Amino acid sequence: MNLPSHSIPFSASRDSYRILSRLVAVLSIVLAPIILSGCHKSAASASQKSGPVLKWQFKSSCSAVSHPALGNDGTIYFSCNKGINAITPQGKLLWQTPLNQPGIPVLASDGSLYVDLYPGLIFGYSSDGKMSWNPGDGLIGFRAPPALGPDATLYYLNSVSDIYAFQPRRSNDILWNRNTYRPNFLPKSPPLPGEAFTWTTATDAAPIVARDQSIIIPRQHWLQSLSSSGEDQWVLELTPGSLDRAAIADDGTIYVGDNQSVLYAVDPSGNKKWSFDAAGIVLGSPVIDTQGTIYFSAGSSLFAVNPDGSLLWKTPAHALFTAPALAADGTLYVGGDESLLAFRSDGSLKWTMRVMAPTSAPSIGPDGTIYFACGYFWMCAVQDSGSPLMQSAWPKQFHDPQNTSSVLTGM
Repeated sequence: MNLPSHSIPFSASRDSYRILSRLVAVLSIVLAPIILSGCHKSAASASQKSGPVLKWQFKSSCSAVSHPALGNDGTIYFSCNKGINAITPQGKLLWQTPLNQPGIPVLASDGSLYVDLYPGLIFGYSSDGKMSWNPGDGLIGFRAPPALGPDATLYYLNSVSDIYAFQPRRSNDILWNRNTYRPNFLPKSPPLPGEAFTWTTATDAAPIVARDQSIIIPRQHWLQSLSSSGEDQWVLELTPGSLDRAAIADDGTIYVGDNQSVLYAVDPSGNKKWSFDAAGIVLGSPVIDTQGTIYFSAGSSLFAVNPDGSLLWKTPAHALFTAPALAADGTLYVGGDESLLAFRSDGSLKWTMRVMAPTSAPSIGPDGTIYFACGYFWMCAVQDSGSPLMQSAWPKQFHDPQNTSSVLTGM
C-alpha cells in the first residue's frame, strides 16, 4: 500500500515525539534560571515601586485644622476655627461641635476631650461630642494645649505664661494658679519671672509632666519646674529668645529648643547640661528614641543628636515645616513643603510623598497610619509600612497619640 507523500509513519511520529520531549526538557533546564531571574526582577521592581499610600483626605467645614488626637477606638479628633470634629478611621464624619477658635484637643483615659480656646476659655466634652465641663473662666488666651497629669489634672499655660491647674472630675474651680509678673498687681503667691504683656511676649509652649509629677514649663526665656501643687522647685534662664515645646528623656533630662536656633539639655535638678546650635529655628518639640537619641527639625534640616550633645547626623537641606514623629521601626515622619517626608534612623531619605501642605506635626496610629493636618481645611491619612508609634520616652509632639504631654499617661 502506497502512503501519500505527506503522511508520516507511526514509528517516525513516535521518534519525533521523543526528540521533541527531550528538547523541551533541555530547554526548560536552560531557560528556568532566566525565567526565574526575570520573575525576581519583576518582584523586586514591584517592591521598589511600593511605598506610601494616601488612604484618605477629610475636608472640614472650617479652616485652621489642628494637630489630631487619636482615641483608643481609632476615632480621630481635631479642632478647626469653628468647632471640634470627630471622624472615623476611614475618614468619615461622626460629629462636629460648634466652638469658636478651639485649640489642639487632649484626650483623657475615660474618653473625655479637653480643649482650650484661642480667646481664653476652656471646655470638656464627652466622646460623643456633648459638653461635660465648662468652668467659665476667661484666662486671657491660649496657643498650646494643656498637659494632663494624674487624676485628669489639667495644667494650662496661657499666652502670657500664667499657669492654671484644674481637676474637671471634681470641680469647675481653679485648683491653683501662678501668675507672671505684672506691674502694680499683688498675686496670692510669688509671681513667676518674666512680664505678662500680651503685646510684647506670647508663648507657644506647653507644660509637660515629668515622672515625679513635676510640671516643667518652657516660658519666655526661662525653663521652670513646679510641684504638682504649684510650688517652686527651680527656675533656669536659658535664652535671650523664646523657648518652645519640650521633651523629657527616660533619665529625666529635658530637651527644649528656642527661636534662636539652639537646642538645650537640662538635668532634672535644673542644671544646664549642654547646648547645640543648629543654625536655624527649632520647630516644635524634639523627639527621643529608645536609645536616647534626640531628633528635631531646625532650619532646613532634620538633626540627630546623641545624649551627650554631639551630632550624630544631619540631613541635607529640605524645606521642613513641622516637628518629627517616630515610628517603632525607626522611621521619622516630618511635614515639608507640600510633602510628607520619611527618613530612616540613619538620616537617609526613605521617601517623599506629595500632599497638601502639612500644617501640624504627624501622629501615628496603632496600625501605622500617619495622621496630620494638611492644607488648612483637611485632615490627611497616609499608610506606609504599618509600623506604629515608637514606645520610647518622647516619640512625638505632645508625647502620645492623646496629646497628654505627660510621661505618666497615654501610650
